Amino acid sequence: MEPNHAAPASAMHKLELALVVAVAEVALQIAVLTARGAWSGAPLRIGFLAAKLPFCYFAWHRRPGAYLAVWLFEFGAVIAASVVHGALLPRIGFGVIAMVTMVLLGRGAGAFPPVEWRSR
Repeated sequence: MEPNHAAPASAMHKLELALVVAVAEVALQIAVLTARGAWSGAPLRIGFLAAKLPFCYFAWHRRPGAYLAVWLFEFGAVIAASVVHGALLPRIGFGVIAMVTMVLLGRGAGAFPPVEWRSR
């Protein structure tokens, strides 16, 4: 693995855009939860949503583990949007946002250095 991997600019921009969309998704979901007044489980949900923010920060700084964690959060968002009961329009909206984020994350994978196995 090269220590000074120069990532393509387009991959960096897509990664950064994906992380901005992921943070906006968290903010939007928290706003919807508080506006709907769903206080029975809202603090726990807000805590789970806010847990994604440090991973977005570290993925912005090209930490591969954080990048993979953001992927897991987005997979969880798509699954939650498809199985959770409630209003259909917000669920579809959040599912689409999560899928767009996953597409951008995939396009931004080139921002990380390639993995090469060392020969023995």
